[in-house]
Amino acid sequence: MVKELVDEADIPIGHSKFGGLPDLPAHFSFPKYHNGYLSFLAQLNLREASPFDKENLLPKTGILYFFYDVVDQPWGFDKEDKNCFKVLYFDGDVKELTRTPYPEKTEDYFQLPVFKAMFNELLSFPEEFSGIVLNEEELDNYFDFRGSMMQQVERYSGSIASPMHYMFGEPFAIQNNVFEEIIYYDNDEKIDWNSKEIKQKRNEMVLLFQMDSDDDIDVMWGDVGILYFCIDKNDLQSKQFDKAKFTLQCH
Repeated sequence: MVKELVDEADIPIGHSKFGGLPDLPAHFSFPKYHNGYLSFLAQLNLREASPFDKENLLPKTGILYFFYDVVDQPWGFDKEDKNCFKVLYFDGDVKELTRTPYPEKTEDYFQLPVFKAMFNELLSFPEEFSGIVLNEEELDNYFDFRGSMMQQVERYSGSIASPMHYMFGEPFAIQNNVFEEIIYYDNDEKIDWNSKEIKQKRNEMVLLFQMDSDDDIDVMWGDVGILYFCIDKNDLQSKQFDKAKFTLQCH
C-alpha cells in the first residue's frame, strides 16, 4: 500500500485512508477501551482492494475500519489487552456514512495525520520453508533478498523507501512467527511453540492488515515496531471481522 498526503476534504466519503476521521454509519461508534476511546488508524475500502486479492479471500465490497490504543500501545496478547484494538466492517450504502468526529477531547486521544491510501502489489516471502536445505551463507543471502523485496530498499542509498503497510501475504515478523505468537497466547500459553498443532493452526491464519511505524503518520509502535491484525480463514469467509486477532512486535 502507498499513501499520499492530501486534505481530508479531498478524500471521498468511504474511500481508503490512513488517519483523520472515520466515515461511519450512524449505528457505529468509536470503540471504547478502559475509560477512553481508541484512536482511528485506517479505513480500507474492499472494492478498491479487490483487484489485488489474488486468492479471493476478501468480500468484494464493504469497508474495514481499524482502531487501536495509540497512546499506551498494548502488546495485544495479555488478557487485559483484549479490547485494545477493534476491527469493524460495514457493507452498506456509502450514503449512510458520515465523517465522524472523536466523541471527546482528552489527553489519551491521538488523531493521526490523514493520508489517502492506495493499493499496489507487493511480493512477500516466508521466514520458514520446507523441502529446501540452505547453508548459513545461503540463508543470509535469502534474508537479505527477502528484506530488500518486502521493505522496498532503495538500490543505491540502502535506505527503506516506504513503510510496510499491506494486506495478506506473509507478515514481516520482527520477533516470533506472528501467527504462532497469536495462537500461543490465544490458547492461554497451553500449546507448545514447536508442536504440530500450532504449525497446523497457523496455516489457517490470514494477515488481514499490517501497519508499520511511519514518521509521516506520526506513529512509532514501541521501538520501530509493527502492528499485525490477523484473522482465521473461516472467520474471514463468514465476514466475522469482530473475531480478528492482534499483536504488536518491535525491536
